[in-house]
Parts: sequence; C-alpha cells; structure tokens
Amino acid sequence: MIASLEDAEKPKRTRTNVKQSKYGCYTCKARRIKCDEAKPTCQRCRSSKRECKGYPRGALVDSPPGIQGAASLVPLSASPSSSLSSSILSRTASPLNVLSFDPYHLLSPFVDIACGVMVQSPRRGRSDMEQSFWTRTVPQLVHTIPSVRAAAEAFGASYSEYVLQVDNSCSGLESTKRYTQALRLVQKDLATVQHEPIPCVIACLFLAFSEAIQQKLDEGLLHLLGAFSVMLSRTDKKVFGDVDTESLSLLLQKLDLHVATYGICHPPEMPPLSPVTANMVISLPPDEALFKILHSCYHFNAQACTYKYTTRRAIPPEILMEQGRQLATLKLWLSQNELPLTWGANSHESLVVLRSQCLTALVHTSTILDPRETGYDCYGPEFQEIIATLEALFLSRDLQAYPLSSALGQLPSFIPETGVIHPLYYAAKKYRNAFWRRRALNLILRSGKEGPWCSKTEGAMIKVIIRMEEGTFDEASLDLSRGEDPALDSACNVPEKNRINTCWPIDPGAQTREASMFTKQKFSKGILYKCIDMDRLLADDEGQKPRSWAWMKSAWWEQWIEPLGEIA
Repeated sequence: MIASLEDAEKPKRTRTNVKQSKYGCYTCKARRIKCDEAKPTCQRCRSSKRECKGYPRGALVDSPPGIQGAASLVPLSASPSSSLSSSILSRTASPLNVLSFDPYHLLSPFVDIACGVMVQSPRRGRSDMEQSFWTRTVPQLVHTIPSVRAAAEAFGASYSEYVLQVDNSCSGLESTKRYTQALRLVQKDLATVQHEPIPCVIACLFLAFSEAIQQKLDEGLLHLLGAFSVMLSRTDKKVFGDVDTESLSLLLQKLDLHVATYGICHPPEMPPLSPVTANMVISLPPDEALFKILHSCYHFNAQACTYKYTTRRAIPPEILMEQGRQLATLKLWLSQNELPLTWGANSHESLVVLRSQCLTALVHTSTILDPRETGYDCYGPEFQEIIATLEALFLSRDLQAYPLSSALGQLPSFIPETGVIHPLYYAAKKYRNAFWRRRALNLILRSGKEGPWCSKTEGAMIKVIIRMEEGTFDEASLDLSRGEDPALDSACNVPEKNRINTCWPIDPGAQTREASMFTKQKFSKGILYKCIDMDRLLADDEGQKPRSWAWMKSAWWEQWIEPLGEIA
C-alpha cells in the first residue's frame, strides 16, 4: 500500500527537448517511431532497409540541419560556367544510370532537368496560381512522391534526348526505362490511393509531356485524358483537402485547348460548358473568362467548319446566329482587357499572350464559313497586333537577366499550356504579307515547345508554305532590316489559286517503323491541300452538303507531301 502511494506521488515521465512533428513519413508512423524527416527518404527507413512511403501533404521539403543529401525546393546544379552543367551531361550520357535508376532517391540529373525547365520557362499566359503551381508546388511533389518523381524523371530523360539531343550509346533506352517505371508507380498509386489524387494528376501530366517531347501525340493525349479522369472521378472534396480544385480543374481544361488548336476540325475533349454571358466576361479573371470563351468558341468552330466549303444557301441560320454570338463575346473580352499605352513584360506578359490567343480565335471564327483564303487579307490589323506585341514581349525578355541561368544554363523552354506558338503559326500561315509573316516565323523559331507545338517543326512547316505560295524561300529573307515594302510585300501578290487551304506535319514512318527503331525527328514531312477551283466546287454536288474533311476523296482538291528539311 505504501509502495503504491509512493508510485502515485512520482511525476509522470515526459519527453523533454524533443521536437514534436506531425509530418513524419508514413512508414515511421506505422512503426510508431520517431521520424527524422530527411528528404526524400528518412534515415530510419534507409538504415532499416525499409521502403519509405513518403510524407503527408504540408511536409517541408528541406531536411533538418545536418542531414546529408537534403533536397532543396528546386534541385539545381551549381556550375555557373557553362550553359548546362557538365555534371548533368556526363551523368545523363552514362548508360549506367539506366541500371541504377531508383525513383525513391533524388540522385538523378533528369530530375534536375525536369524541375529546371518548369522553373525557367517563360510565364506566358499563366495566372499567379498556375505560375506558383508549376514553379513551386510541382517541384516539391517531385521531391516527396515517388510516382511524381519517376514521371518527372521520364520527362527529363525525354527532354535530354529530344531537346538537348545528348548523344549516348543507349538512345531511347533511358527514356523507356524511366517511362515504364513511372507507369508502374502511377498505377500503384491509383490502386491504393496512397498519396491522394493530386500527385497522380501531376504524374499523368509529366507522362503526357514526355510523349509530347517525343512527338508521340496520340499517347500524350491518352495521359492527358487520364489526368482529366482522375479529377472527375475524385468527387469527394475531403480527398483533396485544402487544394484549390477549381483552379486545378481550370488548368487542366486549358491544356484541353491544345486538342482544338493543334488538331484540324477537332473540338476540345471536354464537353461544352454553359454559354458565356457578358456578366461572366466582366466579373471573372481575364484568363478564366477567356478560357470559357475559347472553349465554347472552338466547340462551335468544330461544328461550323463542316460548312466551310459549302454554298451559302446550305448553311443553317442557327449556325450564322451562333457565329455572331461567339464573335460578340470575343470582342467584348478584348474591349475589357486592353493593353495600356506603355506596358512591361513583367506585369503584362500574361495579358499580351491572352490577347494574342483571343485575336487568333476572333479571326478563325470570323472566317470559319468563308471558303476563300483571300478572306483572311482583311484581318491585317489583328494579325499585325499579334505579331507586334509578341515581338515586343520577346525583345523585353531578351533584355532581362534570367536569375536561374547561372545555375543550370538557359534551357530551351517547354510550356505545358497554350502560349505563343499557335497565334504566331496561325498568323504566318494565313496572313500572306511577306514581311509580316517572316516576322512571325522569326518569333516561332525562338519559341521552344508548348505542349504538342514545336518551334522547329512548325517553323519548318511555315517555310514550306511560303515556298509553295510565293514560289521561293531562302533564309536570307528572314533578315528584315530592310523594312516593309507595301507594294512588294502585300498579301495581294499571292493569288487565291496559289494559296494553301490546309496543312499539317506528318510522321511518314508511323505505320511501318519497328517498335525498337529509334528516331528523334518523327514529323519529317508535311501534307498540304489546295482547292483547284473554288467556284466550281461550290457549284458541284459536294458544295451542297456539309463535310468534315472536304478535301478527302474529292476531285476538286490537290494533295501533295513535302519534306520539312533538316530540323536541327
């Protein structure tokens, strides 16, 4: 009895000078032991040879002081002397890295490259949330979630081989190794929901980017649709926690615009939204309002383009009415989002890019029912604004120092969302003014990659178009120091019979190439279509009914394939 009273009087034992944390790894939590919270894997898991299953959302990326191998927010190499760290190139070129790849460790140059590209690439039309998402949130998840890290690894390997064109003895093997590893980890995450939906979405996007870099656009689209499906299937808000699901959904929907802008006569994959009202245009943020407008607009254009090469009498009145409504909404957005007389790249880059996208949609929608290519000539002011403002944006960016270029070198840009290539490509293709279309071409060649858009491929396609329409093209003509000659450069110098109606780059070996065969340049040719006689086509039976691909199996169209030349 006395002993029990003495025990009751003793103070309870407590842990002192021990930092309490709720951000330990899942493995240590399951084992009920203290986690040292080292990143990417804790030392307790490494010493016990257990799999570190990652950290909960909110865990800091930086490891505690004194822990070796801690990862920073964005992994950058530290060599300021070259355009790309020689250590990265040497490790990338080593075949041993294929065999030693481990997605649970960050000892990979391809993770450095993937995060570096996302952080360094220009902002273009991103909102503040999207900019923070790509430059901060995504690199942090790359550090903490194995599936995201593996997918980023696959993207970095593809970027190294296809953009940096690093030559080594096992070209294609490194990308394939990391790609298959990422697929396994993403499938595991989807089956177990171990790391919540957001990392799965980001991993799917990295896989889509990896395919786009390799010009495997069909496979890239499948991964993009997979990301859409993950977002749509996770309807429980508790699963997403404090993630802004509306903003993330908007970001994914913006990626969907690539389907409509890059494809021919193709609507966005996501179903049409409710009609855009004037109040929505005025009240919503500019980028969100414009996306809703463009999404509705490109759905309409995919339907209306079937009537482009039909007689006017065959066009239903409701199509004409809807065209007018779409144009009114586009013009309202432009009037609500004017550029000031003096603007800077830092504060107005997003608005400049958004206006170029809106102007492109305006011209495209205005001419969607006009069968003649000369109909584009009256939109010279719109085309010139697109080219002039983007040229000023490029010039302003060239004069600025890149804060990260001293660490990784200035990597060629890759933008996931729609940016400047589509507006410039559309202007160079449809505006036949020789001076202005070459200004657009010069900008295209400096634009890097944006989703499926590639500056080298689209630039080579424009060179073919210029040569076919103007009769000749030489690189010396890209020197525009001579200025514009209104008579010699006028679009009127290209007659209707010489103008290309539609074209796109193709992969001629897609059906016959063996799976083991490796090629870095798949889109090596372009297919072009030109109407032989538009007046007779409209009077013929073919011109009396809508057709999705009017140039297919028609006697009124000329088709030919041109090589795109050597794309370095």
